[in-house]
Amino acid sequence: MQALFTLTPAESKRLIGKGVAALPEIKHAMKNGYLLVGRGSTNAYILEELLGEKVKKEGYTAGQVINGILCVLGADDRIKPVTFHKGKALPVEPASVLDKLSPGDILLKGANALDHQGNVGVIMASPAGGTMGQFYMAMKARGLEIIYPIGLEKMIPSVELAAQYGGTLTLGKTIGARVGMACVSDGIAFTEIDAIESLFEVEAVHFASGGWGGAEGCVTLVVDGPDAQVSKCLKFIEQKVKGEPPLPAAKSPCKTCPIPCSFQGKELKQLPGYLK
Repeated sequence: MQALFTLTPAESKRLIGKGVAALPEIKHAMKNGYLLVGRGSTNAYILEELLGEKVKKEGYTAGQVINGILCVLGADDRIKPVTFHKGKALPVEPASVLDKLSPGDILLKGANALDHQGNVGVIMASPAGGTMGQFYMAMKARGLEIIYPIGLEKMIPSVELAAQYGGTLTLGKTIGARVGMACVSDGIAFTEIDAIESLFEVEAVHFASGGWGGAEGCVTLVVDGPDAQVSKCLKFIEQKVKGEPPLPAAKSPCKTCPIPCSFQGKELKQLPGYLK
């Protein structure tokens, strides 16, 4: 049987959160070693599923796309990231345990772009590369796993091509923050499709994208499989995913933000249309 449904970005994040939390390797890392949950809006949903309680998701970001611009949430407005170690949630920066990691430990890393070849794009506003600068080479050198939870709304034609452009020192003008992009060709992306296929053992296909009137950024999916499994999937989507409210906006003052940006040092009242 085939079935079709549409997910808003928030609903997609909730589905991905539930899918990642149910992965055997995630459960193993949480119980027996380290599971590092990097900042990011999708990762905030994963964190809620892992903790079994609500968190201030809009405060679990660093770089963000908000109100039509690339932006960075100020350090004072962020909540502490969570690192799990042998069943305990530790409110520590992931970088503080980097030298303690061992085989089986996992980093969950936010991402901004994905293409049909599986390349993952990560936008970086920090001159040092942010989490990518701290972790990517170190994790690769150790042979440890990084999973990039990412919604299909972030599909682009080519991450490899996009990553050849941008850069904080290269961009002449921007509306918003100056950023560069890293192209990760060997990353493990985890999308709505992966969540559905791992949770229900059915095939999922990205069928369409977009919408309006609150459906901007939506993805429409088709699932195909045994009647019982498809029905189970639809019931889960209806009861556990649909109706997820959108994240509220969390914006730090531009006047005090240190990130190179076209709005840097300006009063909020000077930015009509961007900060509603």
